[in-house]
Amino acid sequence: MRLPTAACVALTVLLTSCGFGTEQRVLRSLTEMERFARTIGPEDDLPGRSWKIGEAEFQSVHRAGDRVYFQVGENGPSVDPYGYVWSPERAPIDDSEPAVTSAFEHVQGPWYRWSDSY
Repeated sequence: MRLPTAACVALTVLLTSCGFGTEQRVLRSLTEMERFARTIGPEDDLPGRSWKIGEAEFQSVHRAGDRVYFQVGENGPSVDPYGYVWSPERAPIDDSEPAVTSAFEHVQGPWYRWSDSY
């Protein structure tokens, strides 16, 4: 069964807008992202510019303790950041400010999906 062209375009737009394309690009880029994360020192806060690492693009990259955050974007119309975090020492926990709730979901190895809610 072949889908009509309009259905293929609609499916592609739906999957891409839901983050499916971003997720796949990030998963294919984890090796390059880890290499990049290992080079960032505590003083190398890089949130002011966007980054392309491997196949993935990030709004910002920053270190917080032993974790490195790769911010993909913001959730919907709000300003809640989300993305991926490299945490090689242990599973990350929500240890942020009381006004922020951080959530982490294991992806593989030292990688976690991350989102903040203000």
